[in-house]
Amino acid sequence: MRAAESINAEVWSSRKVLGQFAARDGYIDPAEELLLARLTTSAAGRPILDVGMGAGRTIPLLATAGDGYVAVDYLPEMVELARSLHPGVRIEQADARDLSAFADGSFGAVFFSYNGIDGIAHEDRAAVHRAAMRVLEPGGTYLYSTHNLDYCAAGLPPWHRLNLDLDNGPRAMLACAVRMPQRARSYQHLRPLTSRGEGWAVLVGSGYDFTVLWHHVTPAEAAAELERAGFVSPVEIFDATGGTVSPRSSDTENSPWLYLLASKPGAAAPD
Repeated sequence: MRAAESINAEVWSSRKVLGQFAARDGYIDPAEELLLARLTTSAAGRPILDVGMGAGRTIPLLATAGDGYVAVDYLPEMVELARSLHPGVRIEQADARDLSAFADGSFGAVFFSYNGIDGIAHEDRAAVHRAAMRVLEPGGTYLYSTHNLDYCAAGLPPWHRLNLDLDNGPRAMLACAVRMPQRARSYQHLRPLTSRGEGWAVLVGSGYDFTVLWHHVTPAEAAAELERAGFVSPVEIFDATGGTVSPRSSDTENSPWLYLLASKPGAAAPD
């Protein structure tokens, strides 16, 4: 559903959102910290490809971890911003579905951060996984995050109680009330563009005042996507706290997204 992709790209490239990206630093959640430590250990001494780096939040976390770091994003506005914030780092414009600028087996690890894959059309997700598989060396590590379809607030409207900041004090509640008319209009405008399939859905996301459409998957479908792309089975799945998740789990309602950690078949290159 490429209409959703176009809408998301427009939001991400707006001045307001670029400013929000520029202000981000550090780890998103405990799972990202835990899993990036595993990724950098597995890729020690080998090149790392950082996909969808945005304004460069992940550059300080990864750039010195391997031998030959490259960051890419498909929005020219993000590439320009990241280059201005991180001079001297190799930052390229590239689409996660087409990493043809890089040779087969070029990287010891590929990381696609902060649910960036969920801004891409459902029918293109397989291409993202295949591209990561191709540029990884045998035994290389692939890590990414994706919105969880089983999350308790997935796709809910802004006026639902789970989106009302009821537990964050009167100031947060007042701010939510002030923004509610805009959020409600955006939600109603985007809702006709939502869609569902077996184990996945494209839903209006709460981010950026309900102006984006996010792809969501169940744990089982997330694992199946990677197995269809040829990654070693079973893949590892984690919730946002870093806890392990079974593909058959029905207990991830409190985790807005999932992390998938997989490896390419074959032995890793010797040290």
